[in-house]
Amino acid sequence: MTSHSLNVLIMKSISKIFLISLFTQFLLMETLQAKKVKDNRVKMLNGEYAKLSDFNKNGPMIINFWTTW
Repeated sequence: MTSHSLNVLIMKSISKIFLISLFTQFLLMETLQAKKVKDNRVKMLNGEYAKLSDFNKNGPMIINFWTTW
């Protein structure tokens, strides 16, 4: 296999991955739309409580839920 054909194969693979990810974004667009969250209290790592509105003063906020098992 020549380096030119290898480069073409790599570019085709990258193009496929890009198109699949672009298509997936359009399929998931409705689930990724912003939704309003109630102004609940959350417990911070130091044990104190804070309202979500305390962190949302300058625009949209992304909340990332995660856990360790």
